[in-house]
Amino acid sequence: MTSISVLAAEPITILPLGDSITEGGKAFVCYRQVLIPDFFAAAVPIAGDRTCPVSGTREVVEALKKLDSKSSIRKTRRRATDLSAMHARSFKSLLADGKVIAGKNTTTGVKGSKIDVNNKLVEMGSNAKNLIPKDIAIHTLCNSVIPRKNFGKWTRWYQEDGNTQVFRLFKGEHNVRNERPGAARVESFSRLKWQRGDWRQWEGTYTILKPHGCAIFQAKNNKNDWGVMINLSDNGDITLNHRRHQKDEVIAKNMTGKSFDLKVRDNGHDYEVFLNGKKVGTGYYARPEGHTSFRWGMYGKTIKHDALIFVTGAKFN
Repeated sequence: MTSISVLAAEPITILPLGDSITEGGKAFVCYRQVLIPDFFAAAVPIAGDRTCPVSGTREVVEALKKLDSKSSIRKTRRRATDLSAMHARSFKSLLADGKVIAGKNTTTGVKGSKIDVNNKLVEMGSNAKNLIPKDIAIHTLCNSVIPRKNFGKWTRWYQEDGNTQVFRLFKGEHNVRNERPGAARVESFSRLKWQRGDWRQWEGTYTILKPHGCAIFQAKNNKNDWGVMINLSDNGDITLNHRRHQKDEVIAKNMTGKSFDLKVRDNGHDYEVFLNGKKVGTGYYARPEGHTSFRWGMYGKTIKHDALIFVTGAKFN
């Protein structure tokens, strides 16, 4: 075991991979080293469902980079949580054990480790004080309509912390609730629905932690599909995806580790898109049937690597 000091922080105990330590009568097992981005505190799993506290400062990250890659954080000043698929059950094993049922909506839920958002850093700007809407549901890759009262059953993919929504997907995951295996997703969606007429508006602040090619916002019609999408690339670029009539446009580049404000207005036919307060695109898409609603989170194909984004202060009217 190795201890190091980082600035004024408590000493950090580094436990070699595979070793264990007993504290308070409980066994703590080391799995791997974790490097922690500034936006959140990542964690190391220990025996059972508990997590080992770690710090989320840049100084800790730099200190850990100097250590052997086969080591793990044991202790620092603050609590934290696991973000890595290394510490989550594989999706394949969930299917094999019947925790997730292919071909229909799974109702029991799948829990995951808790993410501790650095709210002071993430919740800034015009949307920071907006409370997470109550009148929403979520759609995961194994259940399409999960009401708010059941959100706590689905923390593997969706969580809330302060005014921030947490969306994550793990490598190898894919849709199983129907016959569209490529449609892996975790999205929240508004109960507000409309047809062509009055303008409706959605706005919120995105923070991109682990980008993955997917849609992160849709104005979605239940009969005529989506009218406009906002897409994320593997390298953190943000694209305005027009369904028809004009070419798609990259509206922000290299947004990994960064935040941006998004606003979308839609009247069931026409739409407008704003990035950081600036109008970046308009368009239209005929939707003569059904109803349109807002969806935000991550919607893509089979997941090639872990993905994680935050949405702060989402609101709609």
